Amino acid sequence: MSLTYIGTSFDINEPYGPGEHAIIESVKTQIEQTFPNDQCLLINLTWFGPQFSESNSKWDDVMEAGEFDRVFLLATVDPPMIGDYEISEIRRVTNAIHVYLLGNFDSPHAFNFFAPVVADRFVKYNDDDLRLENIEKIFVSYNRKPKVHRVEFVQRLRDTKLDQYGTITLGIDETNIQNAGVAHDYISIGEQQEDYVSLGNHPAHWGFGIPLDNFSLHRMDIWKKTFLYVVGATEFQPHDNLFCQQDTFKAILGERPYIINGVQRTYRWLRYHGFRTFNHYWSHIDVENGPVHEGLVEVIRFLSKKSESELKEMYIDMLPNLTYNRQRFYEFAEEQRNRIANIFREP
Repeated sequence: MSLTYIGTSFDINEPYGPGEHAIIESVKTQIEQTFPNDQCLLINLTWFGPQFSESNSKWDDVMEAGEFDRVFLLATVDPPMIGDYEISEIRRVTNAIHVYLLGNFDSPHAFNFFAPVVADRFVKYNDDDLRLENIEKIFVSYNRKPKVHRVEFVQRLRDTKLDQYGTITLGIDETNIQNAGVAHDYISIGEQQEDYVSLGNHPAHWGFGIPLDNFSLHRMDIWKKTFLYVVGATEFQPHDNLFCQQDTFKAILGERPYIINGVQRTYRWLRYHGFRTFNHYWSHIDVENGPVHEGLVEVIRFLSKKSESELKEMYIDMLPNLTYNRQRFYEFAEEQRNRIANIFREP
């Protein structure tokens, strides 16, 4: 048996670096144990693809790697940045008999990288920390990296004057990589990166101007007085692989109803994995199938017309499911930990 590894990864000092490195080593061991007689190639997909410079991507190395029986594509911290065409090209040049899609794919070998890490490192809030107090804002929408769908959503909120009902942040991209030239304002609530370094976040904000915070609910004075969380998902297009990162889990760990600025089948994915969603409270709005931003805006508009007492009554009705979701998250994280450790075992 021979195992070849090609790929780059996050630095071990990055917040998700240790988790990514540990999974790579675990997958290597499992491949060697499960397929001892085969020629195998493991490709880590962090910054991998023909679109990246050679300093990061190992695409050219794969194109010249030779022939293999089995090829394994591993996506953990990031969504896959290659599509069906690139996967077919990898299969062609390696002449692989089997290609396995591990991690952030819609595949039999999918697993969620984030849940175990977040379960270990997220601030452990108690029930009193999370209870909704006097409602001052309908929603909160944190947007660190100004991806196009986040910028467009914030602009829709401003155009409809619904921004007055929420707390919004929107980073600025000095490199112009994230927003592809979409002009927008920088929106901050005054948080500093130093506020979150003690929680295990990297001290650099990479030019976005919004602190990196993977492991808390940000400012609790805002959280305790806000009804709804708008998940700023990484992926948006319906054809994207489902990528459920820490932002979705913040709503769950913070015991708030949520709507998702991202891939809509995430709601179904969450229900499939035992979580509760809350779209039946605004069932007249097609949040899960209609135009994404239109649906999100209509939900916020609908809630903005409710009195504080009506919102509190809705929250009290939701509370058993909100509490359940937080408990379910830790079960789910353990399930994913076990799945990562036994990735080739039949379910």
